[in-house]
Amino acid sequence: MRLLRVSVWGLGSHAITKILPAISMVNGLKLYGVCSRNIKTVDSSAREWNCIGWSDPALMLRDPMVDIVYVATPIGLHYQHGKQVLDAKKHLWCEKPLTCKLQDTLELVDIAESNGLSICEGLMFLYHPQYHKLIYYIKEFQLGKILSLDCKFGIPRLVNESFRTNSSLGGGAFFDVGCYPVATILGLFTNVDTQLAYAKIFTPTDSTVDTRGQALVTLSNGVHANLEWRINSPYRNEINIWGEERSLFTEQLFSKKSNYSPIIYFKDTHGIESAENVLAGDQFQLMFQQFLGTTNCAAMAEVERKCIIRRAALMDEIWSSGRSQ
Repeated sequence: MRLLRVSVWGLGSHAITKILPAISMVNGLKLYGVCSRNIKTVDSSAREWNCIGWSDPALMLRDPMVDIVYVATPIGLHYQHGKQVLDAKKHLWCEKPLTCKLQDTLELVDIAESNGLSICEGLMFLYHPQYHKLIYYIKEFQLGKILSLDCKFGIPRLVNESFRTNSSLGGGAFFDVGCYPVATILGLFTNVDTQLAYAKIFTPTDSTVDTRGQALVTLSNGVHANLEWRINSPYRNEINIWGEERSLFTEQLFSKKSNYSPIIYFKDTHGIESAENVLAGDQFQLMFQQFLGTTNCAAMAEVERKCIIRRAALMDEIWSSGRSQ
């Protein structure tokens, strides 16, 4: 099977340090090109990775050698850029979230499916051994019946905030950070319905974007999930799961270095503690290996489409309800 050629559209620090190296390491993929309005960044990245560079996206999309475009532009541009990619008959892989609106997500998913194209959403942590362990403990009833979970993700103010303070570009805490806890619970509990019990999106008077939020989601299996997210805050990156027989806690669930070996901590019904070490892994490489499968396996492509829609539906509900509180 020939290598599929990937072009990365958008060259922020995340794409340069995480996405480009990961794509280059995945068997079956070739980093073919990079695209950005910043000509200097395009030139330096093209030289480093020995690939083609474009400052005009139209030229990239017209190149018949490009099989896949990974969209790493600001969140608020994902729908517009994603549609251009699909209209050019390229597979669309995109940074999270795919779009800011459920209707836009449904449209992109429908275009991809109608044209036999792969569409994937870049929530890299879902593919790490640490997250797979959480799925195992729940599916195999290693904690007993799950009662509740608490998931928090908060990041400090970034040196280069780029689009994050611009609401028209999808800036703010919810779309940039809140999507992680939402994806967490939907990935852990795949065949259950969700009911949003409470949501609140906070936008301070001195801020142009939302800076924090909270949602309480009740699942049809009886689990209560408390989700919290923040920007410009002390760092938190964790999940706590409470079961009838054991509870579980682990940190660095979302963002982690490739050489980081997670630890999962347990407490039994008497409060006696134990721990399990988890293998390290590059979650971006693992994600792209999974994405590759969606280009030649209809079943994998269908699963990804359903997951994208399910996440977008709950995100849309939280966003709508949370701003009206």
